[in-house]
Amino acid sequence: MKRTLILSLAGAAGLVASCSFGPVWTSPEMPVPAAFRGEGLTGSTMADLPWQEVLKDANLEKLLNDVFASNRNLEAMMHNVEAARRYITVARSPLFPSLSYMAAGNKGASSTANLSMSEVKEIPGAGGLSASWELDLWGKTRKGVESAEAQALEAEENFNNLRISLMKQVASGYLQLIMLDEQLKIANEAVESYRDSLKLFENQLENGVANRLQTASAQAALSAAEAQIPNLQMQITELENSLSTLAGRMPGAIERGGNMMAFANASKVAAGIPADVIARRPDIRAAEQKLRAANADIGVAIASYFPSISLTGLGGIATPDLRHGLSRSIDGWGIGANLAGPLFQAGKLRANEKMKRDAFLAAKADYEQTVLAAMSEISTTLVKRNKLRQIMKKQEQAVAAYQESVKLSKARYAEGMASYYEVLTAQQGLFPAQTQLAAYRFQYAACVPTLYTQLGGGWQNKAK
Repeated sequence: MKRTLILSLAGAAGLVASCSFGPVWTSPEMPVPAAFRGEGLTGSTMADLPWQEVLKDANLEKLLNDVFASNRNLEAMMHNVEAARRYITVARSPLFPSLSYMAAGNKGASSTANLSMSEVKEIPGAGGLSASWELDLWGKTRKGVESAEAQALEAEENFNNLRISLMKQVASGYLQLIMLDEQLKIANEAVESYRDSLKLFENQLENGVANRLQTASAQAALSAAEAQIPNLQMQITELENSLSTLAGRMPGAIERGGNMMAFANASKVAAGIPADVIARRPDIRAAEQKLRAANADIGVAIASYFPSISLTGLGGIATPDLRHGLSRSIDGWGIGANLAGPLFQAGKLRANEKMKRDAFLAAKADYEQTVLAAMSEISTTLVKRNKLRQIMKKQEQAVAAYQESVKLSKARYAEGMASYYEVLTAQQGLFPAQTQLAAYRFQYAACVPTLYTQLGGGWQNKAK
């Protein structure tokens, strides 16, 4: 085989000036306000911090580390990322010559009924190398590479988005467990209190002091409180099993401790978040890369209108008789060029281009919707956090008032100034108020992981 084969292919390719069709990619712009509606952060945002410095709880940190290391959905997504990266090599391969080899050789015999002995036929052997190179004159391959690169980046951002979504889900679930523990404690205290009240009223009823209304009210309060205990235990078990699954564990208990307000106040949120911080969110970055890939696909569709030119070459040897190996071989080589292009496609190429343009417009709308949704989410969380502070303050005042009411009614009962029914009535206001306060505190504390992930924090900081 002559060296002229490869040299001729390379030389011919170098003489051809290629161009590229399709719209040039520019990053999309969305008008955003200077700051979010609600509160924000002064200077650098909480999203600049590693998640361990925002979600400050030792048990939660251990749980999240297990999630990042063992969550099966994350593992599957990572394999998708690797596959998308490898596809770039597949898309880029047509930019380079394709080399292949071949070898053939056999010897056979046949016989017929009319011949007294077999007739031997010899078939020559051959071997060689072939090369082909489709010149990327119109930029079709390069646009395909651009699309593949964008899809790989989109896959990476989807992985990052799943990671912070799991972070939010697990942190919120962990805080909810603390809330359920607190509500279970309140329910147990209520059961003990109502049980004492019922016993007292039953004794008074026997002695003719209390009436059936008071006794029935005490029984109803006790039964309602008792029903809450298995309900809360059921919720705790369900949530623990769910978090265990996310962490790649078998169903089981989740270690936890601390209180929700300490967690909520560990990360300070002040005023003045710049709205352009949403550009770091993985879902927005993924939507942008999807739009970029759709833009490149238009170029691929346009390039399909034009003919393809391929350079081919062949070089090798052939022997007339396998018995003599290469000693009686003949070598040869050749190069050529092929031109192929569409002539009549029944509207296929035009429809394909329009389809790609429609896909681009759809991706553009998805991108813009993702940005608007992000702005809305963050603003809602900021306002919600501010309002929950006001709500908790009022609810704390309500709990304090009910506690004072219970204290005073017990004092009045001890002095003989009131019946114990007055104490029961005060308790029936206190325990639900305490349960509701625990729920408000959970919602307030959950704003921390929610806002942190909505601002795009956490994905760039690997788990310890």
